[in-house]
Amino acid sequence: MSGNAEQYKCAVIIPALNPEPELTAYVRELLARGIPAVVVVDDGSRADTRPIFDEIASVPNAYVCRHTVNRGKGCALKTAYRFVLDEPALAGMQGVVTADADGQHDADDVLRVAEMTQASAGRIVLGTRNLRLSNVPPRSKLGNRLTSFAFYLLYGAKLEDTQTGLRGFPRDLLEWCIGINGDRFEYEMNVLIRAVRDRVPFCETRIRTIYYNNNAGSHLHAGRDTWRVFLILMSGLGMYTVAAAVSAVIDVGMFWVSYRFLFAGLGTAACYLASTVLARVLSSAVNFTLNRRYVFKSERGKFDSAVRYYSLWLTQMMASYLGLLGLQALLPVPAVILKACVDIILAVASYQIQMRWVFRGEKAESKKES
Repeated sequence: MSGNAEQYKCAVIIPALNPEPELTAYVRELLARGIPAVVVVDDGSRADTRPIFDEIASVPNAYVCRHTVNRGKGCALKTAYRFVLDEPALAGMQGVVTADADGQHDADDVLRVAEMTQASAGRIVLGTRNLRLSNVPPRSKLGNRLTSFAFYLLYGAKLEDTQTGLRGFPRDLLEWCIGINGDRFEYEMNVLIRAVRDRVPFCETRIRTIYYNNNAGSHLHAGRDTWRVFLILMSGLGMYTVAAAVSAVIDVGMFWVSYRFLFAGLGTAACYLASTVLARVLSSAVNFTLNRRYVFKSERGKFDSAVRYYSLWLTQMMASYLGLLGLQALLPVPAVILKACVDIILAVASYQIQMRWVFRGEKAESKKES
């Protein structure tokens, strides 16, 4: 792919920590191929790498932002986004493309992502690697497969490569990017999660899968950073669990108040029935509100969501009852244990149904290109 300064209107951002000398040649190649500006962030690199950054800074249309100490990839990206927004010479940039400093992103792929970002109509462009190839290191292959599966399971968006560093963002999304939490490798996962919740669509394109020396140049800490990514992935389910726990406490508390005070004058059966209904109605209203506002952040109309939610609620309550009866007939296990098992399974299913149907807003448009 060839290009010129008239064709590309995206700056390329490269966060760098202790880069190899080849980074300078990579920057020069991108500029020679038509990229109008390259912003490199020195994220607290060693003193012996200073000449590399100084040489890059001397190249026309190349800029170097410096962190005196290592602050993490996410922080480096935010620094570059702010620089692009504030630097008068970059006012004409229609977007940015992020690339890694370790040689994993071919210049042709960077140019294609830049071109797609300019025409993306508000989409985030993701350069996706074929992680099934034999040259992919096992830790990268396994980590990407697990995170992609978990991302789909928890957030309902099917992305082939959730850990790609080659991404394109239109200019009007840069302030949005700066406002997303995270300073290190987990930041890029936060961006994907926030995009799903804010209905920002994706566009994926296949890129070359390049690993040098079994990915030895990567600064990803296999244990620590993978754990951070999975904690971020689980955050949505965690909020759902908190909402369920709060609702359960309200349900039990309201039941106790009702049968001890409000309906104490009724017969036992009537008292329990009235107390159960009142407690369940109140706790479900709280659960609906928490899920709608904070867990799924739904833009669907409140009435429409409520109808769907209580349809699911009634179905789940009936399924819990029938499941308990069925298991009691098959297994010699105490009813409370059986009920707990049934309700846990139903809770996981309920999460998926609420995410994909009850609180699902207008589906964000996405597409893939080869």
